[in-house]
Amino acid sequence: SIDHMYAHQSETYNMIDTCNPAIASWSRDGKVFIVKNVELFASRVIPQFFKHNNFASFVRQLNFYRFRKVKADPIKISTLEDLIKSKYWCFH
Repeated sequence: SIDHMYAHQSETYNMIDTCNPAIASWSRDGKVFIVKNVELFASRVIPQFFKHNNFASFVRQLNFYRFRKVKADPIKISTLEDLIKSKYWCFH
């Protein structure tokens, strides 16, 4: 239902907004959220908001509500920082 969709989006927004930015955060423009540490996000953040700690299940829920993963461009990986960031999971 529409109400359920908005509830999930609101929950996701609150989850990222209150998360330790070293684990997950919003992009500068606020259009994308970035999970920087999947293991910590799954073990510490997801259980605060959902009845599980499974990152794959969380991603399936995001996909169901039309969030999509933004793929890293391997051509743009030229520094160690780029390599680290290429392992982030970004959703819009």
